[in-house]
Amino acid sequence: MKDFILGLLMGIANLLPGISGGTIAAISGRYEIILKAASDFVSFKWKKDSLSVIIFLIAGMGTSIILLSKVLSFIFEKYPEYSYGIFTGLIIGGLLYLLNQIDFKKKSNFSIITISFIITFFLLRFAETFESTNGNISFWYLIFGGMVGAATMVLPGISGSSMLLIMGIYKPVIDAISNMNLKIIIPVGIGVLLGLVLIIKILEKLIEKFHEQVIAFLIGLTIAGTIIIFPITSKWLTYIFFIIGIFLSRYLEKILKE
Repeated sequence: MKDFILGLLMGIANLLPGISGGTIAAISGRYEIILKAASDFVSFKWKKDSLSVIIFLIAGMGTSIILLSKVLSFIFEKYPEYSYGIFTGLIIGGLLYLLNQIDFKKKSNFSIITISFIITFFLLRFAETFESTNGNISFWYLIFGGMVGAATMVLPGISGSSMLLIMGIYKPVIDAISNMNLKIIIPVGIGVLLGLVLIIKILEKLIEKFHEQVIAFLIGLTIAGTIIIFPITSKWLTYIFFIIGIFLSRYLEKILKE
């Protein structure tokens, strides 16, 4: 039952940009157990304990995602500028969590952040070409987004939804879940499955051996993405929501650690 409740919390976190489901798992003390269970599952090592963890987590996450998606879809539709304001604030709050995990005395970390920032910035600019003039999103881009979301949602400090927001497909995915639009849900679902199967094993090894380097890469990625999606508007209230988002992210992190 506790894994179902944890799944509910992780589902909510993975829907909200800036709040990492991986962080909630880490704070709960079950991060390594969940990562090992996921690794066993994608390796077809279906042990009873691992299956139990995965089934209850998926049930909890699925429940919260379905229930909350309609609310988020409505908010984005009615208040787009304010939504981007508070969500970019949440991402910055999550970024502060990442910054506390690396040693800035190491020059290599600065180098990785810089390289990650440059590569991500130009890739995301280039990714805009994946969208056609009528606003439809490429099938392959949705698959890629699902893969990135699946990979990042298991990492403490970085939210899968943050990556979807940065890639420009967060709202379409939320709307699709809310309205059961299979044209978007299916490719994203394929991407999530591919991401879990192909990337989770690699991430497990990378985090174990190169933890700081992985975090530094994610910092550069997050900074670049936030710059691209940051709302520039004449509506000053948007920036108030941005500040609220930062404080809300930090407050949630503090609450979860208690």
